[in-house]
Amino acid sequence: MAVNTKKIIECYNCGLFVNKESSNKFAKLKCPRCSSKLIVEKDHSIESLYYAISSLLLFAILSIYPLITLSFGVTKLEATLLDTIMILLEQNFFFVALIVFFTIIVAPILNSLIIIIFFIQKYTNLKFLTNTLLHDSFHFFKHWGFIEVFIISIIVTYIKLVGMVSSTKFDIGFYVMLIYIFCLYMSNRKFSGKSVFGE
Repeated sequence: MAVNTKKIIECYNCGLFVNKESSNKFAKLKCPRCSSKLIVEKDHSIESLYYAISSLLLFAILSIYPLITLSFGVTKLEATLLDTIMILLEQNFFFVALIVFFTIIVAPILNSLIIIIFFIQKYTNLKFLTNTLLHDSFHFFKHWGFIEVFIISIIVTYIKLVGMVSSTKFDIGFYVMLIYIFCLYMSNRKFSGKSVFGE
């Protein structure tokens, strides 16, 4: 009789093979022989797809609204996410602009797209990319996305500018970015690479 290895887990302490389904959804799985806690890898959740789609939609909104607004007397300066990159280019910081563009825009977007492509391939007959390419791309773009670092730099800039200009305020784009980061984080959190790609 064939055994479905995906439904069993080995206890690293005593070597006993335990059925994953022997425990309910909310209780932690323990070895019946030595009572050791067993680590069970979670399957990917469809919620990951919803968060990935939400991330892309939020990014579209994020690109329109300014992140921060500065006032110099009668002059008002508003900067969107794309404006920050353009400012770097105007100041001849080409390499920095390229790094920011890739880590803040390209990597997070492609990270979400990889998750969406996986679910499309899983539930349809369409085949865009191989599992190996999906696996490598997912981990590459996941580790190269630094949008949370970018938002910290905005907060630091805001603090430093307080008192130096007439008024400083976080705009709609900043709050959209906070929600965007949450959705991006949850899409990766709910997407278990080990259960998907069989690492």
